[in-house]
Amino acid sequence: MSTLQTVVDDARVLLNDSAKLRYSDALLLKYANEAIAYAKRIRPDLFLGTFKTTLSAYGLTDSTPLPPEYEFALKDYVVARSNTIDDEYSIDGRAGAFNQNFKTVLMTI
Repeated sequence: MSTLQTVVDDARVLLNDSAKLRYSDALLLKYANEAIAYAKRIRPDLFLGTFKTTLSAYGLTDSTPLPPEYEFALKDYVVARSNTIDDEYSIDGRAGAFNQNFKTVLMTI
Protein backbone atom coordinates (compact mmCIF):
# COMPACT_ATOMS: atom_id res chain seq x y z
CA MET A 1 0.00 0.00 0.00
CA SER A 2 1.12 3.50 -0.78
CA THR A 3 1.27 6.36 1.67
CA LEU A 4 -0.90 9.40 1.21
CA GLN A 5 2.29 11.34 0.41
CA THR A 6 2.68 9.11 -2.66
CA VAL A 7 -0.94 9.79 -3.63
CA VAL A 8 -0.41 13.54 -3.26
CA ASP A 9 2.86 13.45 -5.22
CA ASP A 10 1.30 11.40 -8.02
CA ALA A 11 -1.66 13.80 -8.19
CA ARG A 12 0.80 16.69 -8.53
CA VAL A 13 2.09 15.18 -11.76
CA LEU A 14 -1.42 15.28 -13.22
CA LEU A 15 -1.83 18.82 -11.91
CA ASN A 16 1.45 19.96 -13.47
CA ASP A 17 2.59 21.08 -10.03
CA SER A 18 5.68 18.98 -9.33
CA ALA A 19 7.43 22.09 -7.94
CA LYS A 20 4.65 22.46 -5.32
CA LEU A 21 3.90 26.04 -6.32
CA ARG A 22 0.13 25.91 -6.87
CA TYR A 23 -1.14 23.52 -4.21
CA SER A 24 0.13 22.85 -0.70
CA ASP A 25 0.55 19.33 0.64
CA ALA A 26 -1.99 20.21 3.34
CA LEU A 27 -4.64 21.13 0.77
CA LEU A 28 -4.09 18.02 -1.34
CA LEU A 29 -4.11 15.87 1.80
CA LYS A 30 -7.42 17.46 2.77
CA TYR A 31 -8.84 16.44 -0.61
CA ALA A 32 -7.49 12.90 -0.18
CA ASN A 33 -9.22 12.66 3.21
CA GLU A 34 -12.45 13.88 1.59
CA ALA A 35 -12.14 11.12 -0.99
CA ILE A 36 -11.61 8.49 1.69
CA ALA A 37 -14.69 9.68 3.58
CA TYR A 38 -16.70 9.69 0.36
CA ALA A 39 -15.51 6.17 -0.44
CA LYS A 40 -16.56 4.98 3.01
CA ARG A 41 -20.03 6.41 2.47
CA ILE A 42 -20.66 4.81 -0.90
CA ARG A 43 -18.56 1.64 -0.46
CA PRO A 44 -18.65 0.66 3.22
CA ASP A 45 -17.57 -2.84 2.23
CA LEU A 46 -14.08 -1.45 1.62
CA PHE A 47 -13.89 -0.64 5.34
CA LEU A 48 -15.13 -3.93 6.82
CA GLY A 49 -14.27 -4.21 10.47
CA THR A 50 -13.92 -0.45 10.85
CA PHE A 51 -17.26 0.78 9.57
CA LYS A 52 -18.63 1.79 12.97
CA THR A 53 -15.47 3.56 14.02
CA THR A 54 -15.19 7.26 13.40
CA LEU A 55 -13.13 8.06 10.34
CA SER A 56 -10.15 10.09 11.44
CA ALA A 57 -8.08 12.34 9.23
CA TYR A 58 -5.05 10.62 7.77
CA GLY A 59 -1.60 12.18 7.59
CA LEU A 60 0.87 12.18 4.72
CA THR A 61 2.88 9.33 6.24
CA ASP A 62 -0.17 7.11 6.76
CA SER A 63 -0.91 4.26 4.39
CA THR A 64 -3.98 4.63 2.24
CA PRO A 65 -6.88 2.78 3.87
CA LEU A 66 -8.26 1.79 0.46
CA PRO A 67 -7.16 -1.35 -1.35
CA PRO A 68 -4.35 -0.73 -3.87
CA GLU A 69 -6.67 -1.05 -6.87
CA TYR A 70 -8.54 2.05 -5.67
CA GLU A 71 -5.52 4.29 -5.19
CA PHE A 72 -5.66 5.73 -8.70
CA ALA A 73 -9.29 6.71 -8.09
CA LEU A 74 -8.16 8.50 -4.95
CA LYS A 75 -5.65 10.43 -7.06
CA ASP A 76 -8.40 11.28 -9.55
CA TYR A 77 -10.50 12.80 -6.77
CA VAL A 78 -7.59 14.91 -5.55
CA VAL A 79 -7.03 16.18 -9.10
CA ALA A 80 -10.75 16.88 -9.59
CA ARG A 81 -11.04 18.86 -6.34
CA SER A 82 -7.87 20.78 -7.12
CA ASN A 83 -9.11 21.68 -10.57
CA THR A 84 -12.36 23.07 -9.20
CA ILE A 85 -10.49 25.92 -7.51
CA ASP A 86 -8.76 26.88 -10.76
CA ASP A 87 -10.40 28.86 -13.54
CA GLU A 88 -13.85 27.31 -13.74
CA TYR A 89 -14.24 27.93 -17.46
CA SER A 90 -11.07 26.27 -18.70
CA ILE A 91 -10.81 23.45 -16.15
CA ASP A 92 -14.46 22.59 -15.48
CA GLY A 93 -14.61 19.73 -17.99
CA ARG A 94 -11.35 18.25 -16.79
CA ALA A 95 -12.43 18.38 -13.13
CA GLY A 96 -15.74 16.73 -14.02
CA ALA A 97 -14.00 13.95 -15.90
CA PHE A 98 -11.67 13.14 -12.99
CA ASN A 99 -14.56 13.28 -10.53
CA GLN A 100 -16.69 10.99 -12.67
CA ASN A 101 -13.80 8.54 -13.00
CA PHE A 102 -13.45 8.46 -9.20
CA LYS A 103 -17.15 7.61 -8.79
CA THR A 104 -17.15 5.07 -11.61
CA VAL A 105 -14.15 3.20 -10.25
CA LEU A 106 -15.62 3.00 -6.78
CA MET A 107 -18.85 1.56 -8.12
CA THR A 108 -17.44 -0.93 -10.62
CA ILE A 109 -14.38 -2.66 -9.15
